[in-house]
Amino acid sequence: MNLPRRALPGLFAFGLPVIARAEAFPARPVRLVTPVPSGVGAEATIRLFADGLSRRWGQPVTVENRPGGDGVIAAMAFLGLQDNHKLLLSFAGLFTVNPATIPNLPYRTEQFASVSTVAIDHIAVVASPALQAANLADAVRLARAGAGTLTWASSPGGIAIAFAAFAAEQGISLTRVQYRAVPDMLNDLGEGRIQLAVMPLATALPQARGGRLKLLAVTNSTRSAAAPDLATAAEQGFPKYEFEGFVGVFADARQPATVRRALEEATRAIVSDDAFASRVRTAGQTPFAGGAADLHARIIAQGGLVEAGLRHLPPGG
Repeated sequence: MNLPRRALPGLFAFGLPVIARAEAFPARPVRLVTPVPSGVGAEATIRLFADGLSRRWGQPVTVENRPGGDGVIAAMAFLGLQDNHKLLLSFAGLFTVNPATIPNLPYRTEQFASVSTVAIDHIAVVASPALQAANLADAVRLARAGAGTLTWASSPGGIAIAFAAFAAEQGISLTRVQYRAVPDMLNDLGEGRIQLAVMPLATALPQARGGRLKLLAVTNSTRSAAAPDLATAAEQGFPKYEFEGFVGVFADARQPATVRRALEEATRAIVSDDAFASRVRTAGQTPFAGGAADLHARIIAQGGLVEAGLRHLPPGG
């Protein structure tokens, strides 16, 4: 399957009408829309970022959590705001997964413009405390030995696709259990009703510190500063299993270039701040002020991984 041309935000915005071209920015409060639900680990970064913008601009920046629908709800809410004073802070799946997996997607990716990367997500493979596995290699050996039927769950999108591809490559059969809400998944994992899960490390860390799950590996190319003893999948003998998440700032492609530049400049300044960076690292993410070109390149790269891994995702995944 080839990812459609519309899966490349930020470079195909020509011809779209401009919203309030002449208005100064920011002249009033700004609305930050995100598909990230309240209460999960990654939201801490979003709140910190909004606070940083507010201090820098001298204007309130309100966070509007619009979870659900694999990010579609947030995307449509954002596009529906006919106002320069808005931004979208989102994971990449809106642009890398949804165009390839959702028929009749109600938005087009060229309606958005990349502004900047904000943070890199370390992705963790985790296990129920009851599973007799200390790391990812142990879990694979258990699955190969047929030690019962191992079940797994995941945050949606590219994380699930990458893990399904990994399991297929290892020749192991696992049963996927799907959840509508992350808290339900975490509860069942802690109670041993499912054995494995894959999720952002920022979501897993509080649960691991409370003994409600075990960390088995991260799928990034490097270890996380928040969990330096946690080995990568590659270090455990699985060099092909590499997948990292990231969150970035996106503008409406109709917003004037001056507004998009102001958003990029502010994002770079906030993410480069030592206090912001330290708190984000503690939460399990890696701050990275990459700018528009970096965010766009990451979307292209993740889109390729999604395309390659889609055939391994179980039906309905």
